[in-house]
Amino acid sequence: MKLSKLTVACLVALSGVSLSNVVNASTSIDGFEFSGYFRYGTYTSVENDYSLSEDDYVAQKETLGRLGLEVDDDANVGFSKTWDVNDGKSVKFSTSIDDDGTLSGGLEFKGITSSGTLWAGKMDYGKENYVWMTDFFYTDMSGTGVGIKGYEIGDLSFDLAYIASNRDDLDDDTEDDYYSENTNNDNLDNWMHAVNFAVTYDALKVSMLAKAMPDNWAEDGTKYATKGYDISVIYSLDNFFWIPGNGHAQIITQAGKGLGSGNLLAGTITSYNSYHPGSLFQGEHSDWTWASAGYGDATRLITYVDDGDSSARVILWGGYTFDNGISLNPAIEAQYNDHVNNSNGSYDYWIAGMVRPIFPVSEHFFVQAEMGRVLNNWDGTQYGQWKYTIAPTVIMSTGTGIDPQIRFTATYVDNAWTVDAGHDIIFGIQATVNI
Repeated sequence: MKLSKLTVACLVALSGVSLSNVVNASTSIDGFEFSGYFRYGTYTSVENDYSLSEDDYVAQKETLGRLGLEVDDDANVGFSKTWDVNDGKSVKFSTSIDDDGTLSGGLEFKGITSSGTLWAGKMDYGKENYVWMTDFFYTDMSGTGVGIKGYEIGDLSFDLAYIASNRDDLDDDTEDDYYSENTNNDNLDNWMHAVNFAVTYDALKVSMLAKAMPDNWAEDGTKYATKGYDISVIYSLDNFFWIPGNGHAQIITQAGKGLGSGNLLAGTITSYNSYHPGSLFQGEHSDWTWASAGYGDATRLITYVDDGDSSARVILWGGYTFDNGISLNPAIEAQYNDHVNNSNGSYDYWIAGMVRPIFPVSEHFFVQAEMGRVLNNWDGTQYGQWKYTIAPTVIMSTGTGIDPQIRFTATYVDNAWTVDAGHDIIFGIQATVNI
């Protein structure tokens, strides 16, 4: 899509926020690119007297499906400029700012090596591995580092990167509270060092991540894992699990140990990894006192794993579109975690399945629905949730890959987090667009 520089400037002023976590379309003008993402909505809970703040999560969208559960708004914008040098060489500078004011960016050099791209900076890394119906990034190796991507040898493509991440970057306000209230603070802001090596052959990708965190201490003096590793095997299909027709699918298997287990499976220290589905002993547990001064804050618990802890995850997801335009988009996800030294239990696991059918009605209107089920087992104690959503959706297709949507959602959740062991009904309105 060709826009004038004035138009781009107006879009920037109107957006007022940051670069998307998902793959976006982009607008290019003389080597200058603008990209962005916008997702805002309002939700109201019947059981909470039609009030619901963005902090009152009803259920986890990464397991039950995101439709009707996304109380977490997101909006972002990014810019990049590419300079062509000579003989196929180029340099690209990119920068972004998210809606909490966090800046990131980096440089990319092409032509220095015989193939591939050399990069360095603070970047989203590995987040192209993504289940869009659940908003689940099953790899997130973001951080500050340097690497080369897309280096080709024969039919193989290689990626190699060093990435540093740090708990101190996650929440400065919370960190200030820890420093003021606790005495054992010398090791709270140490770096996790990670090296990623990945190879792609045709539809198969294998990604390995080795990690070291020399001083992984808790505030009470407990020392946790100082090393770890994980491996992800991703197989992409251009059909829906070998069924002929218009479809696609992926099969993902992942396993890790030590700093590659729990919520750190296939990831570094990021806010997203702190809260996404992983180990039931991690995530947010604000009522826990065993996590010392930090209690159950997710950004603290993300590194609280032992060297002998191990985890395994499997994901099957895809989509199929029938000749009449109706599509089905299912996902099955599961993770098992083995704990060698945890007073709260020796293991936990979760299994989730969801499906989103989409029914086209007219050029500018379609109806989405979504059903999800998650089962959690905490050292033998089992509990779960169901979710059902219907979402009439207005869409304006621009023909350029930019398709803004306005959704009206009604969601029923059994065993909702917003009420004590009961159901809830959530009504919502959401607007979203990728640019």
